[in-house]
Amino acid sequence: MLILPAEHPLDWKRPPVLTLLLIVLNCLIYFAYQGGDTAREQRAVSNYLQGGLLEREKSAFIESFGKEHELTTDEQQSLSQAPQDYLAELVLNDLQFEQQLHDDAAYQAAPDWQRARQAAEAARDQISLYRFGFIPAKFSVQGLFGAMFLHADVDHLLGNMLFLFIFGFALEIALGRGQFLVLYLISGVASHLLWWLLEPVWVVGIGASGAISGLMGMYLGVYGLRRINFFYWLGPLFGYFRAPALWILPLWMGKELLGMLENDHVNHYAHLGGLGAGFLLVWLPHQFGRLKVDQEYLHKEDPDAPFKRELAALGELIGRFALDEAARRGPDLLQRYPARLPLLERLYPVATSRQDRALLGALLKQLFALPASPGQLAMLEKLADDSLTSGQPLLQQPSIQLYLLQSLLRARQSARALNVWRKLSNNPQPHAQLPAMTLALAKQLAGEQPRTLRELLVFLQQSYPDSEPTRLLAQFNAHLG
Repeated sequence: MLILPAEHPLDWKRPPVLTLLLIVLNCLIYFAYQGGDTAREQRAVSNYLQGGLLEREKSAFIESFGKEHELTTDEQQSLSQAPQDYLAELVLNDLQFEQQLHDDAAYQAAPDWQRARQAAEAARDQISLYRFGFIPAKFSVQGLFGAMFLHADVDHLLGNMLFLFIFGFALEIALGRGQFLVLYLISGVASHLLWWLLEPVWVVGIGASGAISGLMGMYLGVYGLRRINFFYWLGPLFGYFRAPALWILPLWMGKELLGMLENDHVNHYAHLGGLGAGFLLVWLPHQFGRLKVDQEYLHKEDPDAPFKRELAALGELIGRFALDEAARRGPDLLQRYPARLPLLERLYPVATSRQDRALLGALLKQLFALPASPGQLAMLEKLADDSLTSGQPLLQQPSIQLYLLQSLLRARQSARALNVWRKLSNNPQPHAQLPAMTLALAKQLAGEQPRTLRELLVFLQQSYPDSEPTRLLAQFNAHLG
């Protein structure tokens, strides 16, 4: 289940500078600093093996690891035969076993063992995960802050940065950059504090997801009970809905609580801590007027939102084959939202399938007046192709064909323009503008289709023998010949 706010479009006139800087900082830390962890891990493993620690600790570790992960005797035997480097890495990463070892009487009575162990642990602690990650059973301020800027792998980083951008760009403007940054950091700290209070385990936690969960809570806190747009994705179903922002909080919190039961190796404590902290940090002071919020931005609707809603409603009617109702709404929509290509594209098949003269006329009038664009050209091409079929008598009317020919000539679509011209030239009452358009078409076809050029000239000589375009085309043809 995925539910995301979709209330504000990104406005590059007010760029989310701080959000982008946070994303860049996280990426730099991962690629520039954490990129050296492989070498640090190799040094730690080498230090561990050279100190002769694996021989001393292997049997105790296999037993401890087997109990923790409920391994069978055969699985424990197989693990004991694993490569030394692999085993050494497993031992060094098992902080729970490390604490058991420190409490062991045999370890405490062996100074040489302790020295070798301390050296290996010191090398291990240079790895970013252990140096700046948060370990609930080993509380540290640097872990409290540092963990929210570290990531386990590229997928972890990209996923978090995507959500940071989705929630950050709007909140940064609504709250102001300084307030946004402070609340982001506090939420990240709070996410780790809840984990520390409820589950003080010897496990390292890293990632920006706790702080980002704080942004999610802030978003709901800022809008409160105001109805806003959300995007949802539930299995094969996806779309948009409007709801009071606050109603989504129980859904997001419930998702994290269910995740705890699944034991899916996701830090749901951190997500809950960040979500709750972010919400309370914004919602409570907002209720008492103690939080500075850009109300103008919050209440600013996408200027195109009404059009998009009506276009979606029209699409729903067409999808249900309620074409009569769609056609009835068409003229009004064209009047209120003129020169909108998406609307013309939706209404065109309705008008042509029903042979609705009024709707088609209003639609084509706007289409022919549109400035040139790839979308307009695609519609003109479809119109030209459709007008050749026998089931479209309205499209074959000379007045429509004439405007179509003009538009195709402007777009330099000579092949389709020629088809339209042939229909017009066969009309018993050719239009007065046809000679000039015939000359324009001839110039576009020059050098490509000599026979066609001759066809155009013969038409002009027979139908308009005394016109200026006829004289010019004759000269043009002689020059080419």
